[in-house]
Amino acid sequence: MSSIHSYIRTHRRKWALTQKDLAFLLGRKSSTHVSRLEQSKRTPHVEIILACEILFGISSGQLLPKLYEEVEEQVMARAKELYEKLEGERSHPATRKKEFLSTVLKRAVTRLNQTEGV
Repeated sequence: MSSIHSYIRTHRRKWALTQKDLAFLLGRKSSTHVSRLEQSKRTPHVEIILACEILFGISSGQLLPKLYEEVEEQVMARAKELYEKLEGERSHPATRKKEFLSTVLKRAVTRLNQTEGV
């Protein structure tokens, strides 16, 4: 993954929190952890992402848009690949998998169209 862009600093400062305050709220002992997140020197663990969603009331996609887009792109590429592998199969499990993957891919296209329309 490339360098992530984070809005953690933006939201922390909006609420007048110091790095030390946020580190405490995230269950970290040092403000260094927050500094590294804000400078994109560290990719946040899932617990940190969820904690920031809870604290700031925004989704991970809004908080870490570049990381979200990279993960989405990778997952969608694999979903498309699996869908193509299942083409021509008519078993019940294959049909259910294709239905699921089709829904996943459509959701991504819808989100992309909404993002471009903004």
